[in-house]
Parts: sequence; C-alpha cells; structure tokens
Amino acid sequence: MFMSRRVTQLALLGITLSLTATVTNAAPYPKHVEKNLIAVCEAVKSDSRLRLHRAVKATGFKMRYIHEGLVCNGQDMLTFALTHNASKNAQLIARRINASPSVLTAKR
Repeated sequence: MFMSRRVTQLALLGITLSLTATVTNAAPYPKHVEKNLIAVCEAVKSDSRLRLHRAVKATGFKMRYIHEGLVCNGQDMLTFALTHNASKNAQLIARRINASPSVLTAKR
C-alpha cells in the first residue's frame, strides 16, 4: 500500500513537471543585430582600431559585454584578434575589458 502510494505520488509529480515545463526555443537574432555582430568580428580581424570602434558603437553595447558573449569562429574577441595577428585591436580589447598582460601572452 505504501509503495503504490509512493509510486503514484512520483508519477503525479513527474506528470506535473512535464506539463509545466516550457520548451524554450532559441529565437534567432534579428538580422540587423546579427549583421552588426559579424561586422565586429570582421573589424577585430582587420586590425583597425577605428573600424573596431565604429563596429562596436553600431551594436549599441559596450565592448566588455560584447567580449563576454560574442564568439568569432569559436574564439572570444581577444583570442580571435591574436590569432589573426591584429595586435593593435588585441591591445585595445585587453584595455577595454581590463585584461592583464599575462592574458595576452597566455593566449598567443
């Protein structure tokens, strides 16, 4: 009796959780936001500080926020800049995100 009651309670709990759980679909970014973020990756690769500044400004976010979430070819902004020998942009990004110089040498 106790065992069947326990099984019934667990079954009800499982059904309740499955009914109340919501399915979260990852909504795609709006096209203009995606275009701006791609422009940031291209600007990082270009090693032009002006182009990077303009691209970041076009997104409307601070560089620190973009660095935390943006992935360019599987790498963060700083690593991506160093991979493509964009040393000027790597130094700028490091200053803006308050990275220490050891971060720069560790990722080379």
